[in-house]
Amino acid sequence: MKCEGCAFEAPADFSFCPKCGRKLAAHCPACGAEASPEFAFCPRCGNALREAAALPTTASQAAPGEAESDRRLATILFADLSGFTSISEGLDPEDVRALQNDLLDTLRATLDRYDAFVEKFVGDAVMAVFGAPTAHEDDPERALHAALEMHERVAALSERWEK
Repeated sequence: MKCEGCAFEAPADFSFCPKCGRKLAAHCPACGAEASPEFAFCPRCGNALREAAALPTTASQAAPGEAESDRRLATILFADLSGFTSISEGLDPEDVRALQNDLLDTLRATLDRYDAFVEKFVGDAVMAVFGAPTAHEDDPERALHAALEMHERVAALSERWEK
């Protein structure tokens, strides 16, 4: 692989040019697409960029210190309370915090019920993952049911906090 910076001919398994230190681009042998040296698979066609023997597929084949990994589908659910900013502007800060805690507890309870992984809470929003780290055959359906239940539970929460 030829370095675009200094034209040094580096071996195919190098990620950086040993002469100038520039990051070397890789090209997919199947479709010719440029791919980052860190990629194991082509982002355009999915072809393996390295020899199959060099890619660990099970823990027994993984190099020491290299974690076992797998490819899987995941469903991501984002939820954000509509109008939270305008509601919070008219409330005492302690009431905003209490409402926020009540909301997040409600969302977390629903997500836990459907075995989602709560990635993060930011303000009044939540990001949850279905399918990683624990996968189920029906993860997309779980996400949908969780979203519908969250709507119901937040409606009940709104009635409690309306006063």
